[in-house]
Amino acid sequence: MRLNRPVLNGRTGAALAAGIGLGLLVAGLMIVIWWTLTQKDRPLRVVRDDPALETLLASAPAIRLNGGERPVTIISPRAAAALEQWLGADSAELAANGREVRAIIVPSGHGGTSEEATVAQLWQGRDAGLLRQWLSMRAEHWTAVGIQPVSASETRMAALAEAAGFRRSILQRLDRPADDNRWPLVIWRDGAGQLAVCHCHTPQAVAEARLALGLKGESPPVVPAAPVPVRAEPMMAQAEITGAYPRLGDMSAVEPSGSSPYGEVSETRSPAVPAPALPGDAAPVAPPPAKAASRPASRPARAARPPRTDVNTAAPKAEKDAESLFY
Repeated sequence: MRLNRPVLNGRTGAALAAGIGLGLLVAGLMIVIWWTLTQKDRPLRVVRDDPALETLLASAPAIRLNGGERPVTIISPRAAAALEQWLGADSAELAANGREVRAIIVPSGHGGTSEEATVAQLWQGRDAGLLRQWLSMRAEHWTAVGIQPVSASETRMAALAEAAGFRRSILQRLDRPADDNRWPLVIWRDGAGQLAVCHCHTPQAVAEARLALGLKGESPPVVPAAPVPVRAEPMMAQAEITGAYPRLGDMSAVEPSGSSPYGEVSETRSPAVPAPALPGDAAPVAPPPAKAASRPASRPARAARPPRTDVNTAAPKAEKDAESLFY
């Protein structure tokens, strides 16, 4: 029995060590799964690696839309659905709250030559007017008229390559794959001074970011202007009362008098002039024919005939030929 005790103790220790190792492995696996399912894909989270991310944001040529403190950086390709809202009404509200809005436009990789030329121009000139002009049109309708293509110079090609490299680097810093399309990225410092990042591609993510930034989205109601009363002209008023427009022949003529340089205006009715026929008028009625003029009195009247007295009023007698017709 004494010989078997060390063997039993060794087996117990090995089993205990194996159990502890298996528990740690399961716990680590659970932590990884929890992080992957909840924290990694969370639309709004806090980034711990502040210096590296700060250096990366400072290296990009951001377009400052307004002045202020506590900057809010918006990174996105032009084709992102929520970019117009963030750089429009939300940007104005952030500026009213004392925050500075910085926009960094990156290429999407599938926008074509128009998008590449505009991104290169923004990275070279940081032109806020060009950005607003681009935002005023739909992304698929933008043709970059007046902007040189990227292939025009090596400098523009280098600017586009820098923008594409920044896109890859920012996704890598945030532990996102290179083909991640959750745009725009909104980055700011919260109340504790830590960098908060929002992948604002869903309404839920946008709502969380707006709540954290104190955005209310309130705007003054649009008051419609009071309608201006329309003064009816005399001819139109007469048409509405009588149901017909005044005829041209019924209008009165104005004749000046010679008592003053301009003449005293007196209304006199002009002679009746037949008005032109208008569409829808009834056919004119012809006047009745005039009576024939009486004959001259010099012509003698015809003498009246005397009444006839030799008229036979007796019944006619039947002739023989007529009787043969019936008998």
